[in-house]
Amino acid sequence: MKIIVLKSSSVFRFVCFCLFFAVIISVSRFFTVQTDAKETFSSSCGRSLPIYSVQTQEKKAAIGINCAWDDRDIPQILQTLREHNTQATFFLLGEWAEKYPLSAKAITDAGHEIGSHSYSHRDMDCLSQQEILEEIRSSQTAIETVCGKKPILFRPPSGSYNDLVIDSIHSCGCIPIQWNLDTLDWKGLSAEQIAERVSSRLSCGSILLLHSGANFSAQSLPLILEQADDCGFSFVPVGELLLPNSKQVDHEGRQLPCES
Repeated sequence: MKIIVLKSSSVFRFVCFCLFFAVIISVSRFFTVQTDAKETFSSSCGRSLPIYSVQTQEKKAAIGINCAWDDRDIPQILQTLREHNTQATFFLLGEWAEKYPLSAKAITDAGHEIGSHSYSHRDMDCLSQQEILEEIRSSQTAIETVCGKKPILFRPPSGSYNDLVIDSIHSCGCIPIQWNLDTLDWKGLSAEQIAERVSSRLSCGSILLLHSGANFSAQSLPLILEQADDCGFSFVPVGELLLPNSKQVDHEGRQLPCES
C-alpha cells in the first residue's frame, strides 16, 4: 500500500481552500434567502418602495382606514360610507379581526375592500425576514378565516419599512400600500381640523390614512366626503385606484402609468 505524506504547507493551503469555499457557499445562501422576492414594483430611485399615491388626471382618491385599536366607531363609519355611496379600504390587524369578528365581517358584507395591517402591529423594519413573513402570513390567515377573503393589499404598521420588508410583502403575493395624505386623526385633531387638513391637501390619486378607534375619525368622515364632493372628487377603494399592469413607482412612491 502506497502512503502519501503531505507537507504541512500543503495541508494548510488545503484547509484554507476548504474554509474559503465554505464561506462562499454560506454567503451565497444568505443572499439567496434575503432577496428571494417576486419583483412586483420597481422605483426610479433604485429602492424597494410601497405605493403612496397614484398618478392620474381623474379627480379620484382612496380612503384607507387602519383597524388596530377597538371597533366602537365601525357602525358609524359604515353608516356614513353607505349614506354617501362610497367604498373604502379597511386595513385590518389579524389580531383585530380575531377580537372583533362581527365588525370585520360587517365591513366585508358592506362590500368594502379588505387589506392587511400585519398580525400584531410590530414595527416590521426591526424584524428578521422570518418574523416579517410570519406577520404577513398570519394576518392573511386570520383575516381570511373571519372575512372569507385573503387580503392582497398590505399596509405596514406605523408606516415602518425597509427594502427587506417591501420585498417580503411582494414575495407573499401582496402589494405594499402607504399614504400620501395623513389625516393626523391619531393626534387627537377635531373633526373639523381633520376635514380641513384633507380638503386642503387632497389631490388626484391621493391615498388617505384614517384610523378606526381614534377620537374624531368617524365624526370627520362625513365632512371629508361632503367637502371632497363639493370639489368634484370621488373616493374609490385603493385596489380600484391602482393602475392595472403598471409596476413602476417614482422616488416619492407615486405609481406611474405604463410606458407606451
